[in-house]
Amino acid sequence: MMRLVTIIAFVLCLPAQSPDAIQQADRLFSYGEDPARDRHALELIERAMPSQANSYQLLWRASRAYYHVGDDAPSKEKLNYYERGIDAGRRAVALEPGRAEGHFWLGANYGGVGEQKGAFKALQLIRKIRAEMETVVRLNPGYEDGNGYLALCELDRQLPRLLGGNTTRSIAYCEQGLRLAPRNLELKLALAKGYLEAGRRDDARRQLQEILPQQINPERARAERGLQDEARRMLGAM
Repeated sequence: MMRLVTIIAFVLCLPAQSPDAIQQADRLFSYGEDPARDRHALELIERAMPSQANSYQLLWRASRAYYHVGDDAPSKEKLNYYERGIDAGRRAVALEPGRAEGHFWLGANYGGVGEQKGAFKALQLIRKIRAEMETVVRLNPGYEDGNGYLALCELDRQLPRLLGGNTTRSIAYCEQGLRLAPRNLELKLALAKGYLEAGRRDDARRQLQEILPQQINPERARAERGLQDEARRMLGAM
């Protein structure tokens, strides 16, 4: 009996298990709205990774966190975050090739590396980015509010035609995305830009005007206010 009492006392004195790292990271993560929270989420994920090296759920979240922390990092640090995001994304895709999350954040980090390494390296990565985002829209077209379509739309809009750009296809991708995610302000802004480049000024103006009265999502407030400001500037210049 004495031994049993001792064991019970010992167990009761043990510290409670900390909440799951994934749940904690998800609660903290802000998609760039609060960089300090995003860095904290990344720290939690990195601490958990040595003991969960083959966790798909942890790896794709690591890729997502590296992308957003890298986006906010000083210029000299960005590349390191994006490259680590690529590593985590590749490992996630290898574990679960039929899931959209790993493909999406792998493609996003390829884009980050392309921006940092300049035009020539970006051209080498375009095929990889396109392949990942095409996989996303095939597997889960509504993932991240249709942002797989946004990535494909912007690739086709920004690339010169000689390098695979296509304004008509860009517009089609944005229109497809908006059918799935009609409130996605980034898709609306990208579509407005595509319409302008195609000479469809009235259609562009209509998209921009639809952005301005949209109620701001408090979880994406900084980003959405920035999109509304850009729409307002574009309308003023038309």
